[in-house]
Amino acid sequence: MQWRSTFLPFRYKGFTLLELSMVILILGILLAFTIPRLGHLTEYNLNVSCRRLSGAVKYLFHQSTVHRTIYRLNYDLKANEYWITYRDENLEFVRDASVLARKVKLPKNVSFDDVVIMGKGKFTEGQIQTHFFPKGWLDETLIHLKDSKGRQASIHILPLSARAKIYNRYVDLEIE
Repeated sequence: MQWRSTFLPFRYKGFTLLELSMVILILGILLAFTIPRLGHLTEYNLNVSCRRLSGAVKYLFHQSTVHRTIYRLNYDLKANEYWITYRDENLEFVRDASVLARKVKLPKNVSFDDVVIMGKGKFTEGQIQTHFFPKGWLDETLIHLKDSKGRQASIHILPLSARAKIYNRYVDLEIE
């Protein structure tokens, strides 16, 4: 009898199999409702990337006209990065040190598909630039982004207004 009384408190510590099963069932139901909603994060990242690039275009347009120098939006298609440079007094392009001009890496599930610069062609690899000139002119550019789920988006940078039109599909300029 003495032996049972010492081990009785240990028999009642912990959870029963039924309690553990109920917790697992509740977690499974919660995951079933939340996981499909997480799929929209890749679409969200694609949209945010488009908006950030269009913001960089507006920034560059204003910077080039205010500072009366050539600015460039540089793309590294392999590293999925873009950054801003400008032409200094020595006529060399240097990185812009402002917070808005820092190097930006696209989200992990978003990448450049290609970049089309009118008069220069379509680029699928390497480093290329869109130029912004002091008098308000810029290279007409079409940037194609894609995400890991196969969704595509296009950003059309218009030459005189520096307006960036965003499309939720792959756009060819010949069609538009």
